[in-house]
Order: sequence, then C-alpha cells, then structure tokens
Amino acid sequence: MDTRKGITPFSDAYGRLLEEFGRQGVRGAREQVGERQPSWGEARRNVREEIVRCLWFGGHFPQGDRADSSPLTTDDGRRIEVLSPGWWNVEGGPDFIRAELLLEGSGRVVGDVEVHTFASAWSAHGHDRQPEYNDVVLHVVMWNDSEASDARLYSGQVIPQLTLSRFVEEELEELVEIVDMDGGPARDEPPAVPGRYCGEAIAEGRISAEWLERLLDCAGDYRLLTKMGRFRGLQEKVLREQTLYASLAEALGYKNNRMPFLQLAKLLPVRRLREIVPSDAPASERRTVLDAALLGVAGFLEGAEGEDEETRSYVAALRERWEQFPAELREQRMSSGHWTFAGTRPASYPARRIAALSCLYAEHLQAGLFGHLVRVVRGVRAEGRRRLDTSLRDVLTGVFIALDHPYWSSRYALGGKKLDAPRSLVGRESAMSFIVDVLIPLLLAHTEGQAAEAQPSPDDDELVRRLRLLWSGLPRRAPNSVVRRMCQVLFREPADAARIVNSARRQQGLHQLHSDACGSEDGCRRCVLYLAHSAGKTLTEV
Repeated sequence: MDTRKGITPFSDAYGRLLEEFGRQGVRGAREQVGERQPSWGEARRNVREEIVRCLWFGGHFPQGDRADSSPLTTDDGRRIEVLSPGWWNVEGGPDFIRAELLLEGSGRVVGDVEVHTFASAWSAHGHDRQPEYNDVVLHVVMWNDSEASDARLYSGQVIPQLTLSRFVEEELEELVEIVDMDGGPARDEPPAVPGRYCGEAIAEGRISAEWLERLLDCAGDYRLLTKMGRFRGLQEKVLREQTLYASLAEALGYKNNRMPFLQLAKLLPVRRLREIVPSDAPASERRTVLDAALLGVAGFLEGAEGEDEETRSYVAALRERWEQFPAELREQRMSSGHWTFAGTRPASYPARRIAALSCLYAEHLQAGLFGHLVRVVRGVRAEGRRRLDTSLRDVLTGVFIALDHPYWSSRYALGGKKLDAPRSLVGRESAMSFIVDVLIPLLLAHTEGQAAEAQPSPDDDELVRRLRLLWSGLPRRAPNSVVRRMCQVLFREPADAARIVNSARRQQGLHQLHSDACGSEDGCRRCVLYLAHSAGKTLTEV
C-alpha cells in the first residue's frame, strides 16, 4: 500500500504482517503470494445476490473516469463501459432498468440489466423462458460457474455477460463489508464462542493488553487506508465534490436505504443541482429548491397531503418549484416503493435524511462542501485547555448536528404529527460515522493526490497531521453487531473489552480482524493476531 513518508503517516504494520504470513490483504502482495479464491460454499454464504446488485450499482469495478484502471470486458472479450448502471427496479422483472452502456461492436446500448451471484442462475430462474426479460441487454454475475460467455433471451437473442470477479479490486470479504454496513452476525444469533487461542491467551495474560492495543490500532489504520484507496484519483474538483456528495448520501441511507440514496445522487448529481439552484438567492430559498428537487425525484411529493396548515403550505411551495423544473428532470422520478421503512427508526426515515442533505448543500452547494471541510480541518484551533483532536471532532460533528430545517426538524414524515420538541436531523452517532467512513479517508486521499502532482506542501503535511490526531482521538461509538461479537470472541469479561476497545480506531481494528479471520471459514489459520503473537512479533519491529 502506498504510504509515502510525510504524506500518510499511519501505520501499515498490519498490512506488512498480512504479506509476511502469506495473506492477500495488501494489494501489492497479491502477485507475491497468489490470490486465494473463495470456495463456492463460502461464496454462497458471504455474497448474496443483493450484495452483487450493490456492487454493480455502486460501481465497484473499473470505471471510465479512472485512468489507472484496467478495461472492463464482457466474458466474450468485448470492451464495455458503464455510462449508467440503470434504475434499481423494486417491482417484478429485471433488477435494473434504463441502463446505458458503451459496448464494443454495438455502440451505445440502452436496456435492462439482470444480476446474479452465479451465471447458472439465469437458466435456473427461467429467465430464458420469460418474455418480460427480453429487454435485458447485459447479464451481470459475480462468478461464472458455467461454460457460457453469454445468455439467451426468450426471443432467441443472445446478450453479453459480465463477470465482476475478474475485475473487482478489493478482496471478497472487503467487498461484502463495503456494501453491507452492518454486516456480520445477525442480532438474534447466540453469543459468539470465545476464540480458541486469543480468548484464552488474553484471559491468562499471555497476550498483554499493550500488545493487543497496538495490534488493534494497526488493524484500524489498515482498514482506514483501505477505505482511502477507494477514493484515489479524485484530483479533479468536480469529481471530488460528487464523490463526497454521493458518499454522504449513501451514509445517510444507512443499511436499509443505501441503494436508493445512491440512485438519488446519480439522478441529481452536484452538477445538476448547481444548474437549478439560484446561487444569488437567500439560503432559505436555496433550501426550498433543493427540497423540491430531492424529495420530488425521490418520489415523496407524489400524493403528498397534510391535515395541518404548515404541511399544506410546505407541500404547496415544493410542488410550485417542482413544476418549474425541466420536464426531463421531473420524468426521472423514483417511486415510494424504492424506500424501506421497516426496521428504520422514525428519526431516520428517508425523507427526513433527504432534508438533512438538502440543508447541508443549501449552504455549501456553489462554493463546494469539500473545500469547506478542508478549510474547517485546517482552521480549527484548540481553545483554552481543550485538546486539538477534541476540537476537531466537535467542529466536524457540529457541521452535521447543527443542521436545522423549519419543517423537518419537528417531523418524522411528510404530513406526520408535529413533535413536541425539535430533534436533530443528524445525531452525534451518525455524524461520527460520517467522519470515520467518509471524511477522514476522503481527505487523506486528497492529500495523497496533491502530493502526487507536486512536492508535498506544509499545508498538506499539516492537514494530514490533524487528520491523524482526529483519527487517533475519536472515542468509541455505539457498538454494532460485528464489534459486539468480536468483543465476545476476544474477552471473557466485558470490563476488559471496555478498557481496551476504547476508541473508534480500535473498533475499526475489530472489523478488520472479523473480515480477515473470525468471519471466515478459515478462522485462526488466517488470523494475524494469532499468527503474529505465536511468532513472537513485537509489532514495533514490523
């Protein structure tokens, strides 16, 4: 992994241990140690068809905007470029509709896309006997378990097939985790069994707290650097802004609504929003225009009504703006069926999260949110006896926590009952997840890109230093299912877990250990903790 001195001063010790023990975790080690192919049984367990759809929709394969990526080719050898992955289809029929592709020998192709984990599912599901699949122009699979390099429609036409496993850049486990934010054990699963080696060794003191803390810090850094790698190549200003916008939208959707939020960000990119929002209008008017565009395209204005005067006035203002938008924008409206409410807390209902996105960009759309965040990190000062890392955390979380909306701060749903008291559109835990999963890795990728273009500047070095302070000082967050399970594996006493896993960085380290070992069939045989400790590694020598 590229961690040049003075540019990304985060530990890559965990990555080097992966190399030393013959693992494929570091991208550069793949050629040295060979790539471990998942068994079919392991793949069926870890990669559900839903996840493959997310990989396709999220573009986790070579893209046309990446000069350093390998060309994407269909199974029969034709080059293909994905202009649009299509609309996520919530009704019967193909998984995505209105996809746009550039296919060698055919030019621009528009039609539906069907996605499966394995190529054999096309015929197993009977799609070759279903007329409603005649508009499919591409069959996307994770693995090709058949001899076929294409698929046949009911009409008799043959369509190309794209096998993603030939092109994805991350490991299988990392891909699953990228598209499954709360992946891992289900909440109703029984408690995890303590680790055969680590649980006993930690309880008996053979693995010291200091050694374990260092390993978790290194594993957390490795996970951060891996996320940073997803944002490489974002030197172009427009691309940086869109990536930040789409990443924040995706994070606002959490697990249940990530795909529709991503679709919304694709249908209404930053460039399009800048075209329809008057730059010289007051912030309240810009917010109304953004509300109308985002909620309208998301499908929430369709049939919206309200019994109270405030709702009727708000909906009328949005519809008036909506009717003023170009017809082509209004025609790309999603439907309410795209959004998931089951299992979502009312405070996190999707329309409310869209309102948070609108408030954020009403303030920073024209000048750019990315540049604003860079200036925020560079400009924070520690006041009085407060530490700089604490000030950085509070100022950045404040960017999201302070978001306020005259309607949505007191409502959970459009037309819903007004709350007794306003509630934050984005809570502290959500703001912390934005910092960990989006802001720090994206800003680090920015500094690395700047350094690649020219000599590292003092400003870039200072930005990295501040991000490092922020990362190291972030307190632990509310544990998700993976963190809870890993604490059960490593620690016999909850007090020991609370004492050692006391930061977001170490929680991310637990995620990395789960991804590499505890969440796989191989378990301890792939575990860096077990292999490094049994080999007597001090970690400082790595």
